[in-house]
Amino acid sequence: MLSLPAKKSINLSTIACAIVVGLCAAWYIKANLLFPMRYLSHESDFSAYYRAAKVVLSGQSPYENPAYFYPPVVAFLTAPFGLTDYVTARWIWFALSQIFLVSAAWLLLRASGPSRIAMCCIAAVWAFGGAAQESLNIGQMGPLLVLVIALAFSQRERLQEAAVGIGFVLKYIPGVLAVALILNRRRALVTLAWVVALGTILPWAVLFWAFSGAKTPTSATYWMGTPDMFSWSIPSLLLRLLDPITPGASLPQNWLFGHEAAELHLAPALRWISVSAAIVTLAVGIGALLLVCRGRLTRQQVPWALAGLISLSLAASPVCWTHYQIFQYPGVALLLADSIRRRSWGMLAAVIACFALAYQLPQTILTAYHDQHSGWTTASPALLYIWTSVAPLACVALFGIALWKVRRSGIEKSSSVMMEAFTIAESPVAVASQRT
Repeated sequence: MLSLPAKKSINLSTIACAIVVGLCAAWYIKANLLFPMRYLSHESDFSAYYRAAKVVLSGQSPYENPAYFYPPVVAFLTAPFGLTDYVTARWIWFALSQIFLVSAAWLLLRASGPSRIAMCCIAAVWAFGGAAQESLNIGQMGPLLVLVIALAFSQRERLQEAAVGIGFVLKYIPGVLAVALILNRRRALVTLAWVVALGTILPWAVLFWAFSGAKTPTSATYWMGTPDMFSWSIPSLLLRLLDPITPGASLPQNWLFGHEAAELHLAPALRWISVSAAIVTLAVGIGALLLVCRGRLTRQQVPWALAGLISLSLAASPVCWTHYQIFQYPGVALLLADSIRRRSWGMLAAVIACFALAYQLPQTILTAYHDQHSGWTTASPALLYIWTSVAPLACVALFGIALWKVRRSGIEKSSSVMMEAFTIAESPVAVASQRT
């Protein structure tokens, strides 16, 4: 009689999980597969990779193209795309990006301990996160970096270290994850150093010795900051405040065209203000992590530290385009799953709200504003200031939630150790040995 309800409960939970995952899969196909496919023949950010690949195959430096700002290793890795035409290359890259995203979801599910809750949370984030669609639309490397970040959440230490090193080589933002690995085990620094050295020094050396043309980006200061309205970070927020909107006038040029190096005109003082804001944000965040974990992370605390550091790095980055929010996917999925397992509904609501404010809400409201006014105008300066500023604040809030998880994991670990010691001390064998 007692086994029937349990079996029914298991069946109901399995059915509910299948329904949730099925709905998420359907939405993912619509939003992240079918929708981007309509734009694969158009010019996009992938064009910079493709042109760099063609230039590299001709024996010239990728920096001959003024629009290329990435490390040389990216041009070398994408060189095979230059062997075909743009549309074919774009389709191949799109297919690879889908493989990266699906593989990242599978790896994260394995790392989190396969469960229905984790499966549903990962499916929901991948389907409704929003940033994946933008990244796929423009052909950015976000899906590849999500795969790298998912590998950093794995249980294999060497794989974690290699993944973080590769992430730093491809784009500096994932490199902040090294802090968590080093706080867990000091020897991680050795592997990280080797991967970063091989991934940076070797490609630059090949570029200098084997390729003709420019050896550095045309405008290396571009990454020091931008007030562009779709760069959502604390430094960019600060730069927009220092380049204010005049009601009734046109939007500042740097707000509109700050994503183009040729159009971005930022005074040297403002660049250093941006970099200083980034350094201070990172320093304060890492300092808070050190205080919470007391300079040492346990294995149980590492995933929460990784999730928090990704959010912190996005908030601190001098340039943080909207599609960078795809990097949050692994950490947010784990935060959601843990909140549901613990039945911490307040925490669950907080994570959902922060994740929505980090991309979907501001993107939706700003798009509606643009459509309503048939372009970018100063009709409502308050609305523009608010909705170009909420994302970095949401990232800081997510970092705070992750810190709370780090602290709680540390307390639970200490409690379990104390209980284990108490159990051993009170066991008959221990009592007998004490009497002896």
